[in-house]
Amino acid sequence: MEFEIKKGVPLPRSKGKPRKYDLPLEDLEVDEHIHIPIPKTKIAQEQKIIRNFVLRFTYKNPNKKFTVRQLSDGIGIWRTK
Repeated sequence: MEFEIKKGVPLPRSKGKPRKYDLPLEDLEVDEHIHIPIPKTKIAQEQKIIRNFVLRFTYKNPNKKFTVRQLSDGIGIWRTK
């Protein structure tokens, strides 16, 4: 069996795992807030997912800082810097 070798073929973009939350963190200005309503029974586990999403975003954008807090009816994300 023979194979053909080609040059100049672009690498397809990796799709990766789909995001559970597609949060618009890049559009958030300083002192703005995003509220994510979540049932009380799922706040603890969803907070970990959201915190990790925000942490990955801040690694790619080190000039932006966020804080994630648990609220009585969901989770809030504030941009602090």
